[in-house]
Amino acid sequence: VRGCTKQMISNEPEQKISVAAFGVDIGGSMTKLVYFRPPNPPALPSYVLHDKRVPTDLPMKPEASLEIDSTKLDGILKFIKIPSARTKEFLHFIRDKALHLQYGPQRQPILPITGGGAYKWEKEIHENLKGVKIAQLDEMEMLIKGINFLLEYAKKEIFTYNWERKKKEFEPKLSFPSYFPYILVNIGSGVSILKVDGPNSYQRISGSSLGGGTFWGLCKLLTDIKNFDEVKSLSQAGNHHNVDLIVGDIYGMDYTKLGLKSDIIASSFGRVATELEEKKSSDYRPEDVVRSLLFMIANNIGQIAYLNAQKYGINRLFFAGGFIQAGPYLWSRFSYAIQFWSKGQIEPFFLLHDGYLGALGAIVTNPTEASVKLMETSENQAQLGSSKSPSYPDQNFEFDDFE
Repeated sequence: VRGCTKQMISNEPEQKISVAAFGVDIGGSMTKLVYFRPPNPPALPSYVLHDKRVPTDLPMKPEASLEIDSTKLDGILKFIKIPSARTKEFLHFIRDKALHLQYGPQRQPILPITGGGAYKWEKEIHENLKGVKIAQLDEMEMLIKGINFLLEYAKKEIFTYNWERKKKEFEPKLSFPSYFPYILVNIGSGVSILKVDGPNSYQRISGSSLGGGTFWGLCKLLTDIKNFDEVKSLSQAGNHHNVDLIVGDIYGMDYTKLGLKSDIIASSFGRVATELEEKKSSDYRPEDVVRSLLFMIANNIGQIAYLNAQKYGINRLFFAGGFIQAGPYLWSRFSYAIQFWSKGQIEPFFLLHDGYLGALGAIVTNPTEASVKLMETSENQAQLGSSKSPSYPDQNFEFDDFE
């Protein structure tokens, strides 16, 4: 809800952290998982789209009760994502391989899960993963906990993108309090824009229904593309000038009075509208359509983000979410747009582990047995029409030095 302020659990740097075995974020388009590698990991299904590691400088280790070879893991987390449409299939894979039982036979697993799918898939999870308890965690809170954890501990996480030199440049790490306030533009299926004032406080200030889901949906409608890897490849090969109307098409030159160069997009897909009637949709190359869609969505989000930064007087903008993983072309587009509108006063930041903030927040939260029971109790009260607000116990984190 716009303007609703949430309080978060404090993570003091002098403490030690104890994390769960895995964290899950089920979104509308993608399901993201952050997990410690089990002792005997099976080969992942082919529809798993991504896999990468958190740097070992993060102060995280599996709990001692987990039966994991810590000499191999030593704080290494794995990051994967699958299409949300295949969540049921992936649950069957976990059940058939008994992956949820590989973290210690005496331990009753608690699954920290966030995103809308935490409720949508609750029944399927209970039916397929016997004995697993679900901790349904607030989506926005996990998002902020994930990014704050990275800002506090990761040494090489934040980068900018020089759109002129086409180069990623990592930012030096600041002291944790120095990052506040900041604006987080989280782009998943839709877009949420959050103003974060401190480690324990954030506020949703804006958003948009035009996000990654819009881009992917339109790609499927307008082309024969079947998977997102193909989208990435085509977006790099396409030429949006073949479908977009640019300033030069209208004026024949730069519009110097308004500061618009001739290659600025005047109308996304506007060239298609001006083409001769006999030209069919099949005459347009898929890569050009994809590139135009990418720019159209990115430009819209970038402008909304800048207007919010201007409104609240905040110059630190972080862009994150699954959509950002389309890579350099999006980083370039956002960087160009924000610097153009701000006259060079604002440079957007990107995160190495974008797209996984919610799942990372979930694994860091590491809900206890007691907190899960309280969640179940509060849900039962809600079903009975109780007017009492649910309460949650303070969660004590145990940190471990990671040097």
